[in-house]
Amino acid sequence: MIKVIVFDWNGTLIADTKACMDTDNYILKVFGGRQINLKTYRDTIIIPSIEFYVQHGCKREQLLTETKKWGEEFHSHYEPRAAKVRTRQNARKLMDWLLKNKIELIILSNHTILGIESQLKRLRIEKYFSKVLANEAQDISNKSRNKKEKLEEWLHSYKLKKNEVMIVGDAPEEVEMGKSIGIKTVAITGGYYATHRLVASKPDYLINNLSQVIDIVAKSF
Repeated sequence: MIKVIVFDWNGTLIADTKACMDTDNYILKVFGGRQINLKTYRDTIIIPSIEFYVQHGCKREQLLTETKKWGEEFHSHYEPRAAKVRTRQNARKLMDWLLKNKIELIILSNHTILGIESQLKRLRIEKYFSKVLANEAQDISNKSRNKKEKLEEWLHSYKLKKNEVMIVGDAPEEVEMGKSIGIKTVAITGGYYATHRLVASKPDYLINNLSQVIDIVAKSF
């Protein structure tokens, strides 16, 4: 039985793909890269984000030496745009159902704890989540991945069985870490990543609407 669902944040629970793409295009402009459209964005976005910027024309050396500026520029441009986005379709329906069925929800993200907590409060959905696993600093995901380590540490502290946990995200990253840990994986289309990239990652379930998670979880009862 599924007791805990781990949700990615950006592109999964909130519909901020365009806000982030616009911000990434701004960073590309600031650091001498090429502007891209949504299709190219979904085909090429990757964490750590330095690899994304380099493939679109930015200089790795400059990014590494100006990491603080890069992080500050990104968040100063992104946060005002993110403040206008809403949750993805049927996110609240899903969260209500999970809460009613006493299933714990946590957030696992490359974003900042401060940024996510601010959005949770703005959207009035903080009551659904018992924990936010994210970054303290603005520039951590620019240079490395650390979501898997955060998730493993949290799972170990709670002593959960692997068949009691499911991860839901819009990126191959969530599928890859879920499979490596041994928990069920759900990939949702329509976020940051192209569908063909999600298919290639071979999630246990591929969905296009968050309401589909209800049926998946219900079958584990």
